[in-house]
Amino acid sequence: MAAKIQKVCYLIFLVIGILYLLGSLLLPIGALATPKGGLFPLLVAIFLIGMSTALIAGFVKGSPVAVEAVEDFPEGKDRHRVLAVAIALILYALLLKPIGYLLSTVGLMGAIVHLLGLRGWIRVALAAILTGVLSYCLFALILDVPLPRGEVFP
Repeated sequence: MAAKIQKVCYLIFLVIGILYLLGSLLLPIGALATPKGGLFPLLVAIFLIGMSTALIAGFVKGSPVAVEAVEDFPEGKDRHRVLAVAIALILYALLLKPIGYLLSTVGLMGAIVHLLGLRGWIRVALAAILTGVLSYCLFALILDVPLPRGEVFP
């Protein structure tokens, strides 16, 4: 049963990679010396397609690495942590457009680093703000990717 689930997951990630590739081709790619917003998504899509294809090929050949046992879903405290991160990601997706990239990213990173064990609100806030600001600078300023500003900052 676990082997069938793995094969389905490999196929799902292959389809996601192909869709991501098609979406990345709609963005300007630029050149390696002057990258634009579509270069990073293009590289991620190629990597995802390549890894999925390699895993599917290994599965078809019967490679032991491709047919490893799947770990059970976490129990207890770890299960709560996994579900909390999933909820944080769903909230991020829902709030990205209304409140904008920077605020939603800082909120997401604050929730995730706290859920993963970073303690002390100053550390959590510092990690979240630095991650949000640095990722904003990378995507909006360096790669010139249009990010949602939200209704808070029209």
